Amino acid sequence: MNSVVEFYKAWQPDMTTLVGCMPEIVLCALAVLALVFDVACKSCSAKRASNGFIRAALIALFICVVGDAFSVSSEASDSIFAFSLENKISTAIFIACAFLAINLACPVRSRDGGKEISAPATTHLIFVATAAASLLMKAQNFVAFFVLLETLTVCLYALVGSNRGSAYSLEAGVKYLIAGGVSGGLMLFGIVLLYGGAAMAGTIPASDPLSFSTICEFLANNPDSAIGLVGAGMVIAGIMFKLGVFPMQFWIPDVYQGAPTHVTFFLATLSKATGFFLMGIMLVFFEPILGTLLPVLFVCTFVSIIYANITALGMRNVKRLLGLSGVSHAGYLMLGILALFSIPESGAAFWNRSVVLLLAYLVVYIVTIYPIFSVMTRMPQRDDALQNFDDYASLAKNRPLLAGTLACGLGSLAGIPPTVGFIAKLGILYILFQAGCYGSIVVMLLCVVVSVYYYFGWFRAAFADTDNSGDSVPAEKPLSYLPLGICARAAILVFSAAILLGGFVYWAVLSAL
Repeated sequence: MNSVVEFYKAWQPDMTTLVGCMPEIVLCALAVLALVFDVACKSCSAKRASNGFIRAALIALFICVVGDAFSVSSEASDSIFAFSLENKISTAIFIACAFLAINLACPVRSRDGGKEISAPATTHLIFVATAAASLLMKAQNFVAFFVLLETLTVCLYALVGSNRGSAYSLEAGVKYLIAGGVSGGLMLFGIVLLYGGAAMAGTIPASDPLSFSTICEFLANNPDSAIGLVGAGMVIAGIMFKLGVFPMQFWIPDVYQGAPTHVTFFLATLSKATGFFLMGIMLVFFEPILGTLLPVLFVCTFVSIIYANITALGMRNVKRLLGLSGVSHAGYLMLGILALFSIPESGAAFWNRSVVLLLAYLVVYIVTIYPIFSVMTRMPQRDDALQNFDDYASLAKNRPLLAGTLACGLGSLAGIPPTVGFIAKLGILYILFQAGCYGSIVVMLLCVVVSVYYYFGWFRAAFADTDNSGDSVPAEKPLSYLPLGICARAAILVFSAAILLGGFVYWAVLSAL
């Protein structure tokens, strides 16, 4: 009876928990407001006002979270959640991803003719997914960890299949549901194995039997336990599904192609960021068995990077291409994470600098692909799942602003100087060099060179006056690009400038460390 009371008390939120979870509470309130506005606002002007309010609230929340991150405050925690600077950084990144995805949704809906589920419902799901991902980073217990991860995943299931009029979207939703179910099952079975191993070892406290620290203590006392190794491996496999690393990357091309474009962006950013942060968290708690895990993870990462770049060479569908590109960039991030953990006794200065470099790479990736997706949403109206290089023929001639924006984004993804993507890749190479992972450096450099070929294919389609068959494109070819408003023009110009000039900010941050 006493153990039940202790467990019950451990899960009761106190004021520290409520204050620390305030960003997630606000996100959930905005999710409810999105549905309320849908019922209450009938006129077009009222709907525009409600959309403006939601976006303004997101911006205000982002500013508050960033301001709180830079304020002088001590870390706090209870038995279930921990609140630290890293949590605030991840929350800010997730909020930014949600805001950008909502911005992309407007042109997407004007192209698909209203076949998607209602806009408020989609916005509601984006808010709930963002809140779940943010709170997931604060979880210190496998029960909260699994529940929040599945909440995020279920929202993504619905978002991927939200375009009711597209067979590709429905197919992608089913494939993602099956793949996500398998991944969730593996992770849950791994958690059960870890809990069972800890119980047999007699290290389970009554108040919080599934805390990360409990499992870490079990692994430290039993580093050769087969149950512990298999359980930890299954948990890592579930995280690799979010990150998109072999062997859990097979769902990405199909799901990216079928999902509505703004949902594809949301998957490419928030899901990848979630996997990145979770991988770092789990490797910290699985430190006692890293000697066994790291070689396997390195091999999986190598296979992931090589597979993605070779497969993308013959790809012409732009959303599938971006999916495979995302797999390769997730592999580069993974290499940096693994290299950092492979150094037995790295100093605090090197650790902090490496963490900043990895975070910078993630932020650069988000900043880079947003203008690319902005261009994709304004291309001639057709099913965006079928959008390929041919749709971009003579883009530079017809819409030079869109073509220039696309060129900046593709150049940064490929790592062409002087874009910020080039500088960010140097940061990963620095971590690999300091860790002595010279083989990883060779693999990364070769794959970066290979990636230039397929990025250039997209670039050539946009800037050449011929289609990919070599025939001239008639001047009278009917094109129906969606118009760019003042805010949209300003946004893509700001992001393009960030891609070209962001390297100066990058070096300024590093010099301050």
